[in-house]
Amino acid sequence: MNSEIESLKKHKQYCDNHDTVRTELPEFTFKNTNRSMRVPFIVYADFKSFIKPIDTCQPNNIMSYTNKYQHHVPSSFCYYTECFDDEVYKQKPVSFIAKSEDDDVAQIFVDMLEEDIIEIYNELKFPKKMIFSKNDEACFNAADDCFICGLPLGTDRVRDHCHLSGNFRGAAHNLRNINYKLPKFFPVIFHNLSHLFMKNLGKASDSNGEKMKCIPNNEEKYVSFNNLI
Repeated sequence: MNSEIESLKKHKQYCDNHDTVRTELPEFTFKNTNRSMRVPFIVYADFKSFIKPIDTCQPNNIMSYTNKYQHHVPSSFCYYTECFDDEVYKQKPVSFIAKSEDDDVAQIFVDMLEEDIIEIYNELKFPKKMIFSKNDEACFNAADDCFICGLPLGTDRVRDHCHLSGNFRGAAHNLRNINYKLPKFFPVIFHNLSHLFMKNLGKASDSNGEKMKCIPNNEEKYVSFNNLI
């Protein structure tokens, strides 16, 4: 009890010497509701590598330098493509182990992942017809607000459904429904994202006439990158 009284005294002493402050936050509005759709696919990937020592020259102590003494050579990888619904798409983890030092593991990873993504796209590029049950119809008629933007519906209401599964999602404004499209990218999450295959991705971008964009920490570590296939 004494400690609480002491804390209150200190608090009063501080408040008596300062003006009263009330935090006011600005009102935020989110207009790009089409970007709120959940990404249907995500890829989790990881590399394993051998550490090989490298020869280097004596650094110059007068200037700043990085002492390079080892090189990471990728030896294997594994990735798993997860879909939001197993009934839409399900794939076992894909793994590869190099048989010799001549195997370009990084390039093999890029080629295999690109092949899988193209296969998924070709398999699911045509939207499925809507599955609309009696329960869905009751929910549609009873809806007061657009399930996408949250604003009142009125007479402007249409049925929105998932183009991959065919399941009814809710009542929506016509314009919101038209703009509520599937994202055209596959997020790939890496454990300890590094430079192991950045050159390979750069080559893939050049062959497609696109430039790879990345957010680097330095020349060897990257926070994020995107590559258009």
